[in-house]
Order: sequence, then structure tokens, then C-alpha cells
Amino acid sequence: MELSVARRIEDLMLEAEFYCRVNAARRTMKLKDLASSLGVDLTTLSKYVNMHIKPSRPRMRELGEKLRDVDYKSVIRDCLIWQPYPFPEMNNLLFKCNELLDCAVYEFLKELGGVVFDYILTVEGGGLALAQAIASRLKLPVVYGLRDIIIRGGHSIPYKYTPVYAWGPRIKRYITLPLGRELKNKRVVVVDDIAWTGATVMTLAEYAARKKCDVVGVFLLATFGDVYERLVGKLGNRLHVVLILPNEARKSVMSEFEFI
Repeated sequence: MELSVARRIEDLMLEAEFYCRVNAARRTMKLKDLASSLGVDLTTLSKYVNMHIKPSRPRMRELGEKLRDVDYKSVIRDCLIWQPYPFPEMNNLLFKCNELLDCAVYEFLKELGGVVFDYILTVEGGGLALAQAIASRLKLPVVYGLRDIIIRGGHSIPYKYTPVYAWGPRIKRYITLPLGRELKNKRVVVVDDIAWTGATVMTLAEYAARKKCDVVGVFLLATFGDVYERLVGKLGNRLHVVLILPNEARKSVMSEFEFI
């Protein structure tokens, strides 16, 4: 990686981690108490949090060290389970805790910031929101699929497995993506929010492979323990997951769904 690119990634990581940790800390502490613990006056911290001003890079590093013990992953998990949407959904994070997208960006850069790739591949919904948050920082394009819509000029591929939200055994699910001629021989990272079964992730990865793309990474906000084990078996060390949730959480959610 060129030095200038490496420096840019380092700066992006520094900023994303700072805002991730400071905003996560705000959810468990009053702003006044947080300012006191950081040794910053309340007005200045308020300006940092609301991005009216940004601390300098050295100042970010200094404050980041003081925030090192903030458990931002537990805060993300708590945000995911909040209503109005059934847990776990990226929409809950966007609805209640959108400032914590910086945590997802930080995790992505920490795991894949040193990997060279050409574009992000995702699917509409929470995965697209997450992919756009990452891509906007890296200034890279996003290629995304549409669910259950077949359009002229698109390449429609069926899910290998019916996802958990496709209620009914006879329902066939499709993802429609660009035809892919311009995508051949590119390096791609697959991004999604929540992997319930792993079907979407593997469908996207296999589509990219058929287009002779090099899938250099797969990034998920969250999945369940059994799905993680299954995906690791297929993807190996290319798989990166922020939160691995207990299988029981999925069962408790499914028991509340009304099947039609």
C-alpha cells in the first residue's frame, strides 16, 4: 500500500474510533461527567460531539487513550435490540443510534483497511446503509443488488437457501445485480448487516466469484454463533464480524414472528 494511502487509512481509523468511543460513552454517561473524565470543558466536548469543531489529530489520540476502556460493542448490541424493528436489525441502529455507525466504520478499517479492493458488494436494506457509510469514507463505489425484483439488464440469481424472513416454503427469493461485465477481474469486499442464515452473504460471494472477482473480504455487523461457524468454514479468514450473537437470541425473536 502506498504511504499516502496508508496515512489516509490511519487518519480515517483515528477519527472513526474517536467518534465511536466518545458517542458510545455518551450513552452510559452524562456529558458533564464524560467531559470531567476526559479533562475537557463541557462546551468543547459538546462541540466535538456535535461536530461543530473537530479535535486535532494529536488531541484525538490523547482523548482516544482515555476512552480506550469504553465497551462500544455492548452499546451497539443494545441499540440493535431496541424497537421498533424486530431484533436484530440495522434499522434499529440507524433509528436510535446512528452516530454509532462510526464504530462499524472503525471495525471495518481495523480489519480490512490494509486490503486493496475496487468496490463493495452488498444488497439493498441494512447492508446497503452500512456499505454506504464505509464507502463514503473510502471514496469507493458500491454495487448492490435488489431483492425479489427482476429487471431488464440485470442478472437475477436465486438464493441457495430460503432466508429466515421468507415466510413460507414455496417462496423463491431472488437478488438482481448488474450484469457484471464491468465487474470482472475486480477485487471486492462483501458487506452486510445481519446474517441470519448466511444465505445472502454466500449468494453475493458466489456471484462475485462467478464474475471472476477476487473476494478479498466479507464484513458483517452481526451474526449468530452457528451461522458464524458455517461461514468461517466456507470463507476462512476472509470473514470479519463485529458481533457474534448467541443462537438463543434468534430463537426468541422467531417465536414472536407471525407466520403467514
